[in-house]
Amino acid sequence: MMITALEYRQYWAPVLFVVMLCTSGCVARKDLISLQNVPAADQTVQWVEPTVQPGDILHIAVYSTDPEAAAPFNLQAAFTPNAIAAPHQHTLEMFLGYWVNSEGTIDFPVLGRIAVGGLTLPQVRDTIERQLRIYLREAVVSVRFINFRITVLGEVNQPGTFTVSSPRITLLEALGKAGDLSPYANRTNILHIREQNGKRTYTRINLQADDIFSSPAYYLQQNDIIYVEPNRAKIAAVADPATRAITYVTGALSVITLLIALFR
Repeated sequence: MMITALEYRQYWAPVLFVVMLCTSGCVARKDLISLQNVPAADQTVQWVEPTVQPGDILHIAVYSTDPEAAAPFNLQAAFTPNAIAAPHQHTLEMFLGYWVNSEGTIDFPVLGRIAVGGLTLPQVRDTIERQLRIYLREAVVSVRFINFRITVLGEVNQPGTFTVSSPRITLLEALGKAGDLSPYANRTNILHIREQNGKRTYTRINLQADDIFSSPAYYLQQNDIIYVEPNRAKIAAVADPATRAITYVTGALSVITLLIALFR
């Protein structure tokens, strides 16, 4: 049986329509690529030292040429490294850390209450070292965050809250800790939430833009939240599963019926 050009178009037009319908929920290749427009020239990125906020927990250690004289200023003096099991090291540090209360102060042995809210870690260190001079000669103070945490939610492979050892962490490193973006992540509209000094700020980030590295949200602060919203393909895929299943089944049956009619 000969099929004319007009009949050919009439037969295959429904097939093409069904194919387009079935592939409408697919993700385009360009939507899967981040950092598409990396600038050709180098950009200067300014990292801002994080400041101490209420609710933070600080690890503070005091060292001196006279260890016995420095012992009263150390919460962990009664513990030795050999007595602490490695898996429980961080948990123990949480109990031995200095909690910053709602007024931005900590209670320090011998020295009493010290205001640390709004200070950077080097400033906290200098403040404590100045007050220790009347008790210790050549005192050296080490200060770091124990509970420096960031949260990554949404279309990532391993969402969750992550405690990091260094406060110098970037948005890209945080996404890496969360297992990278899923294929259904909207890379052009990532929400960054930051709460600092009682004020919450929201920033939208486009990972495909060339200004990502100069964004104020590129370097993260403690307790920052990153939310990766789904793209249109994901929204369409979960909007109405029953209707989607019926559409696919109907489309498949139409293709099969048409092929049988063409080639029998």
